[in-house]
Amino acid sequence: MINDDDIPMGRAPRPLSEVLGKVLRSIKVSDESTALGLFSNWSTIVGDAIAEHVVPKRLEKRILTVEVDDPAWATQLKFLEAQLLSTLREHIGDEVDSLNIKVRRSR
Repeated sequence: MINDDDIPMGRAPRPLSEVLGKVLRSIKVSDESTALGLFSNWSTIVGDAIAEHVVPKRLEKRILTVEVDDPAWATQLKFLEAQLLSTLREHIGDEVDSLNIKVRRSR
């Protein structure tokens, strides 16, 4: 059985808005509300087929950096870039001008 003496003292809980703001700053977003909508609704915006292989990583200076799981998806995304940017505009407004596509390194 665990008693209060066994639990290490840590930091006091912080408000979610404070923690979320810190996370959004760490991924270098220019506008927190836009980023929240983009990152939390990614699969709804782009569809499950793309979301399975493409992950948004950073939104900075109207450039959305995404990470793909395979070089073939990087090529595919280049062909879909204009359509994807149009879809993003429909969902989050005119906040993304271009994509920066990176291939995830194997671990």
